[in-house]
Amino acid sequence: MRKRFKKKRKFKYKVIVYLFCVTLSIYLTTFVSNKLRLVISNQMIIENIFKNNNYVYKDKSNNHITVKLYSHIKENFFNSPVNLLKNELKMSEKEEKIEFMYAETSNPTIYIYNSHQGEKYSMEYLEDYNIVPDVLMASLMLKDKLESNNISSIVEESDILKYMKDNNLDYSGSYKASRIYLEKILNSYPNMDLYIDLHRDAATHKVSTTIINDKPCAKILFVIGLENSNYKKNLEKVTKLNNIILEKYPSLTRGIMKKQGYGVNGIYNQDLDERVILIEIGGHENNIEEINNTLDLIAEVIGEYLNEKK
Repeated sequence: MRKRFKKKRKFKYKVIVYLFCVTLSIYLTTFVSNKLRLVISNQMIIENIFKNNNYVYKDKSNNHITVKLYSHIKENFFNSPVNLLKNELKMSEKEEKIEFMYAETSNPTIYIYNSHQGEKYSMEYLEDYNIVPDVLMASLMLKDKLESNNISSIVEESDILKYMKDNNLDYSGSYKASRIYLEKILNSYPNMDLYIDLHRDAATHKVSTTIINDKPCAKILFVIGLENSNYKKNLEKVTKLNNIILEKYPSLTRGIMKKQGYGVNGIYNQDLDERVILIEIGGHENNIEEINNTLDLIAEVIGEYLNEKK
């Protein structure tokens, strides 16, 4: 009787251990499968976003396609990844030499720069790719998308943050720093259609995101400084762009913000030329996929704006 009881107990233990092992095996298989699916999904997202952008795309032999990008680009001063041509031009402010860097292009119609070059986006999707997405990266992406729409553009790739540091300028001096580069471009290319200061807002994801054509997109916001006697001419340009967006993708725009008074710049270098505009694209919680989707639409809108001017 005792032997039979022991046999039953051993059998019960075996069944419990077996069920435990099966359950654990199913759990681990599901967990690993989901992880692999997530990695593959993220891989596809990154690849689809960057496959046509040679400044961020690398094909590693005997390995998955990876995007290593932005810290490497910064460390190499925006040179080797895209075979950029350096233009070392002298311009004096306090007698120092300033280095201007942008890729040469024929008959450019758009200049893109970032007064707040350090503004970053969410690291979502990019944690494993050693990428720090920021407004300079967004500017480079916009350049590629404009080129796909047969629009030639220049992106200011000089290290504006370094210039600020070297000249003891704090955050409030950002527009003073970018003004140096903008003035140089205005002198070199006085007939461009737009000079775009691309920024990132601090709005929450809920405020800064919309769905267009079943894709998540980062909303945009135009900013006009009213402490410029010619601001109405800047406003006219921005209003035309905003109206095109309202007609095509109404939820994409957060409108036009007019700023003046204590605590704000109020000019944003728009006093230099009526074609200087400031666009906030997304917020700090937007990821690179949302920025990418928006830039597709912005390039299209700019193309339509330029066609209307002809």
